[in-house]
Amino acid sequence: MRRYCYETTSDLPPSQLYAAIADVARWPEWDDEIEGIEIAGEVETGSTFALKPRGRDAVKLRVETMAPPYRFADMAYLPLARMRTEHTFIPTPDGTLVRSTVTFSGPLARFWDRPLAQNYSEGAARQTRRFLAFARRQLVSNENVPQKPAAALQEQPLPNYVFC
Repeated sequence: MRRYCYETTSDLPPSQLYAAIADVARWPEWDDEIEGIEIAGEVETGSTFALKPRGRDAVKLRVETMAPPYRFADMAYLPLARMRTEHTFIPTPDGTLVRSTVTFSGPLARFWDRPLAQNYSEGAARQTRRFLAFARRQLVSNENVPQKPAAALQEQPLPNYVFC
């Protein structure tokens, strides 16, 4: 089994980050690798949906874990392999630790690992910045959430996924 992790810190609270990641239908707004999402009904543990990556066939996914406001995980069903993606939002004294973990398993995990892991590792920093900007816009546009000054995202480069 291969596992890749990516971490950064945000000043947004876990509840706001969780709300943004749990809004599955809107993932294409911040993830430029996704062409579209097809989901019927409410997003809850056990829900299934189709994700259409750009230039690839649609993939069936199932919501594995919803533990607001700290953890959201889904499982992608690939031919003879599984790809599990987990997003965790951990409060720390320095802000919220944002951690994404991607795990490949199954008989053809190594086959799928190479192209997909490379894609994730090359785009992790960029996609995380886009996700954090999306979550920040949701905070600013939501009148029911107490407003917090929108700090600029740090321009320093974020590290790539690491093998863990």
